[in-house]
Amino acid sequence: MSRAKKKNNVFLIRKENKDFERFNKDKLKRSLLHAGMSEEKSNEIIQELSPKLKDYFSTAQLHKATYKAILKRSSVFAANYDIKRAIYNLGPTGYPFEILCAEMLKAKGYKAKVSVMVKGEFVKHEVDVIARRDDKSVFCECKFHNRKFYKNDIKIPLYVYARFLDIQKANPNEKFDYALISNTQFSEDAIKYSKGVGLVLYSLNYPKKNTFCDIIRKYKVYPITVLKSLRVKDRRRLLDEGIVVIKQLKSKHLDLLEIEENQKIKIMQEVKVLTRPN
Repeated sequence: MSRAKKKNNVFLIRKENKDFERFNKDKLKRSLLHAGMSEEKSNEIIQELSPKLKDYFSTAQLHKATYKAILKRSSVFAANYDIKRAIYNLGPTGYPFEILCAEMLKAKGYKAKVSVMVKGEFVKHEVDVIARRDDKSVFCECKFHNRKFYKNDIKIPLYVYARFLDIQKANPNEKFDYALISNTQFSEDAIKYSKGVGLVLYSLNYPKKNTFCDIIRKYKVYPITVLKSLRVKDRRRLLDEGIVVIKQLKSKHLDLLEIEENQKIKIMQEVKVLTRPN
């Protein structure tokens, strides 16, 4: 099947997990507004996409068409709209995601390190990110999943909190928050348990305000996978070199790639536009 299902004049679009859902214009509009589009421009894009709705069989196809429509109007808003997909494209390993989490915390004024060994009461633990600021410290576990519809159930915060307790007992004089950051969602039980024990959660859509994506937009800590002028194979080369966010990217890094000089200029110009102060 290559087209959207239509039932009783309602279009059903296939989600990433292969289930179907009704096409919801209000949901699409909220995503446009969240990306920074004005009410007027959001309505304009929806009007532009609507005649071709039957061609968007999946949410992936709809996302691609929407992204192109936004890009014609603003590269910044297009990057904002594409953040979730760009984060998934940091995979397949979780290490680039850990660097992204560290860079996000650096943007908030922390000094952050990735993959730090810490003693516990019984065993040593490798903490994905440790971030310190004058007013507080944060120890972070970063859970990256390649399946976009994967939901972190209660087993993950249970395991993470157990590690926190072991580290806390071995370091009684050090005060720190413990955080769990994921590129997918948390189950209701995982959220309820984490709230109860004081475990800080961040995901692409949690908490409702100031989500992981919101922080990226605010501080412009965009992953390099948002750059439309950068080829996929070049993204991978840079990620392998530990260049994960666009603020890390310098002209010298592009010298490692087999690309023309005018393309290097185009890439750095895109970085400049995306990191420009509001």
